[in-house]
Amino acid sequence: MKQRISLLSLLLIISVALFYSCENDIVGDVEVTYEAGTPIYGDMETIRNTPLLEASRDLTNPGKIFVSPNFLFIGEEGVGIHIIDNTDPEAPRNLAFLNIPGNREYFVSNNILYAESYYDMLKIDLSIPTQPVLVARIENAVAQEIQDNQGRTLLGFEFQTITEKLDKDDNIWDFMVGNDHQVYFDYAQQMIPPSAVPASFAGNSSNGIGSVNRVVENNGYVYMVSRQNLIIIDDRSSFSHVSTNSIGWDMETVYPLDDLLFIGASTNVTVMNVSDPENPEWVSSFQHITSCDPVIPSDIEDISYVTLRTGDENNCPGDENALLVLQMEDGWMNPIQEIGMESPYGLTLIGDKLYVGEGMDGLKIFDATDRRRLVLEEWNTSVTAYDVLQHPTRNDILLIAGPDGLDQVKIEGFEELSTIPF
Repeated sequence: MKQRISLLSLLLIISVALFYSCENDIVGDVEVTYEAGTPIYGDMETIRNTPLLEASRDLTNPGKIFVSPNFLFIGEEGVGIHIIDNTDPEAPRNLAFLNIPGNREYFVSNNILYAESYYDMLKIDLSIPTQPVLVARIENAVAQEIQDNQGRTLLGFEFQTITEKLDKDDNIWDFMVGNDHQVYFDYAQQMIPPSAVPASFAGNSSNGIGSVNRVVENNGYVYMVSRQNLIIIDDRSSFSHVSTNSIGWDMETVYPLDDLLFIGASTNVTVMNVSDPENPEWVSSFQHITSCDPVIPSDIEDISYVTLRTGDENNCPGDENALLVLQMEDGWMNPIQEIGMESPYGLTLIGDKLYVGEGMDGLKIFDATDRRRLVLEEWNTSVTAYDVLQHPTRNDILLIAGPDGLDQVKIEGFEELSTIPF
């Protein structure tokens, strides 16, 4: 089913178009800066017939990173996924490249890769990584296609920064700007509601994994957060779309633990119970300042950790950066400790240590022997850490994702084992 703009939206769009056509005549006193998205259209059927496997290639615009026992998967933003043989962490080998147009978010579980491809969700068997098999594709699982007047499908946007003045009494600028400062236009320069645009169309995915996921697999089901929706896919016997549930807004990350999903959004952390996998139930929430916030649970069920990062001009407005320890109690998640941070990104718990990437400000290591009371143990400013990942089979190895590559280091002494350059 193809998505069309409703009559109500058309009326709003026409009013906006008239506003733009006369903007030079308007004397405004509210200056607004936003990213205007010019649409890119293409043939979705051609994309769906793209050959899956390609020879290895250099990493040029890396995105998400996923670590499995013997392989590293590194996304090439909007293009596909690199497969790296990491059997020997001191000598990783670039094996092959998976062509998955429009991909930014994915998850690997038991040799199965779940990956978005524009509007679709793919299931790929990687039992033999150099011989991947596309098992199934659910068309329009992520979102309904948006088309132009020639039947071409919207595939993304090119963004340009716009600064202009609008009348302070006009609510249109509120509708346009929103929290992410991005405004989407179609072929006729009509606005597209943000809720209709797949989250990955907005920009690059986070440079990491573990605490920075939009897609996860849990007990035979695949869950994906996309702006305001939780998408549920049944993968027990057949790969089929179950439902799309509107549960919030500006959702950014999802992390599973047993029968719980920990969902991080720009203004809150929400816990959903999925013991009935197709009917998630609200368990607990915690409201916080607008920020970017990966969240992970600890191995103590009622304790979670969340980083709040602000200061990014477009996506993370504000000026407060913190690491919070949350305790679930009586249906709410209450902060029991708040630690000031510089610019926190991803985090991982390894044994009794919590590692938090501080971006350009380094890596902080906390003693988490008492899960409820973290103590800063070390601050390494010699590295740039946007995310930190534990090796799935080696407790002595830490993976650090930075702007120039993925480093694998010995936790003891931070001895560098290898670097995969970006």
